[in-house]
Amino acid sequence: MPDTANLHLETPIMLGAYEHLKELQQDQESLDMLMKAIECLPIQTGITVTDMHGRILYVNAVQAAMHGYRPAELLGEDADLFSQPGDAVIFRQLALAGTSITNLECQNVKKSGARFPVQINSTPLRNARGRCIAVVTACEDITGLKASERQIEQLSYYDPTSGLPNRALFLTRLEKALDLARRNGRGVAVFFLDLDNFKYLLDTRGHVFGDQLLKEVGRRLTVHLREVHGLGHLGTDQFLVMLPTTGEEDAATEAGKLQALFSTPFTIDGVEIASSASIGVALYPDDGLLVDDMLRCSDSAMSHAKQEGKGNCQFYSHEINSRRMRRVALENGIRQGLSLGEFSLHYQPQWDLKSGRLVGVEALLRWESAQFGTVTPDEFIPIAEMSGLIMDLGEMVLTAACLQAKEWAESLGGLKVAVNISGRQFGHPDFLSSVARIVEKTGVRPSCLELEFTESVIMAKASRNIESLRALKEMGMQLAIDDFGTGYSSLSYLKHFPIDVIKIDRSFIGESLADGDDAAIVEAIISMGHSMKLKVVAEGVESPEQLQFLKELGCDGAQGFFLAPPMTSGELRKRVEVDRRANG
Repeated sequence: MPDTANLHLETPIMLGAYEHLKELQQDQESLDMLMKAIECLPIQTGITVTDMHGRILYVNAVQAAMHGYRPAELLGEDADLFSQPGDAVIFRQLALAGTSITNLECQNVKKSGARFPVQINSTPLRNARGRCIAVVTACEDITGLKASERQIEQLSYYDPTSGLPNRALFLTRLEKALDLARRNGRGVAVFFLDLDNFKYLLDTRGHVFGDQLLKEVGRRLTVHLREVHGLGHLGTDQFLVMLPTTGEEDAATEAGKLQALFSTPFTIDGVEIASSASIGVALYPDDGLLVDDMLRCSDSAMSHAKQEGKGNCQFYSHEINSRRMRRVALENGIRQGLSLGEFSLHYQPQWDLKSGRLVGVEALLRWESAQFGTVTPDEFIPIAEMSGLIMDLGEMVLTAACLQAKEWAESLGGLKVAVNISGRQFGHPDFLSSVARIVEKTGVRPSCLELEFTESVIMAKASRNIESLRALKEMGMQLAIDDFGTGYSSLSYLKHFPIDVIKIDRSFIGESLADGDDAAIVEAIISMGHSMKLKVVAEGVESPEQLQFLKELGCDGAQGFFLAPPMTSGELRKRVEVDRRANG
């Protein structure tokens, strides 16, 4: 008789084993179907199916080729061979926990040992009872994507010429440096470097040559700092350096080292180029607490260094800032003053020293600002030159002078009106056509006008300027060289210019009686001028002794405060009437 007790005990065990085997068979059938389905899919993503212990049950051709294998080499192997050791441990733990992985970027390993970037998506495969039976992993090679990201980053954060961090990246790093200095109670120095005479180099050597110089400057700065983290290239010829510092003395030492980088000439295409840099220094926290403050202060100090001469270094000061702020305010004030009619002309009389008659005037620009009060030409003219506003001012002056000359020609029998022309104005491509347009519009006789140019301006590009001056002469105007004796003109070359008048600079007249050298210069200029059939006029006559000295030397004309100060058109009319009555 059978043992019924044991029969009841074994039946559940056998049934359970049977169910387990059946479940495994169904699981295997599911996996086989999954693998066949993957094979049929036209995908370019690497697919791996592993059991819960990480053994490879299936791998598609894309995954195998991506890692340098044939699919047959991988079946039954541990999937850890795709991953770096640390990543493999993490992936195994996540798989055993039945956790999915989404868009994870990591480094995988090829059969050769080379590493490359991939993006991983992994999910556990569960059967009908919810038990994890396998892990399906999708792997995508993102080498190209990472290269594109690096290229985009390079374009976004690095200067294309020098390869150094650009303004955006430098300022981001400076902000982090200031935050760190703030927490640690340390200092930071920002050095603003501007290459001297870089525009001249571009004009004479070309932009390709200039780019090579910028690369070499960037290379020297990088070698000096041993990295690019503290470097920035703002573009063109401006570089930034930031360094931790203990104070002004420490920063001054570093500034000296930066300047020393330019002591050795640069070699570009076999040509040695000597270069220097003007450097402005701002210190945190003394000069500013924010990134914008440090950049503004170092830029301001650099501008001051430029004014002091080539290869100069200057530290920021509040005095510099005040001057800069006034300069910016005055620039805006000039624009507003032009629209509000705040600019006007005064006229300084010129006398013929042989007849004693008043024969002409020099038009002088004056600015009475509602915001700043009286602003002298010595202050606002350089600002107008730098900002380009001199073109608008020059056109306004010439128009007003022409209208006044026309009025005096009709009412006073004519006075020659001399107008100063700035270098920026004279060099503008539209200058000649602008003069012709104003003359035609105002109806003035060109012979009533005398245009004055400093000798440094007309000698800057002598050949071209000769042609421009001849064009003005053909219009019928007289031409004068102003401030003569202070420039660098060659007397032999001067004869090629179609000039009518040379005006001796006031600096020689002021010392002519006390300084034998100045007296000799005045006498030589008058003699030279007459030998070239030019009229000679002296500026800045401030005493009867100076006037008598000029008469004895045979100077043709004179102007100055001793004879008459600059005056309005109304005041000048009265002076002309008095002068003409006195001279019959």
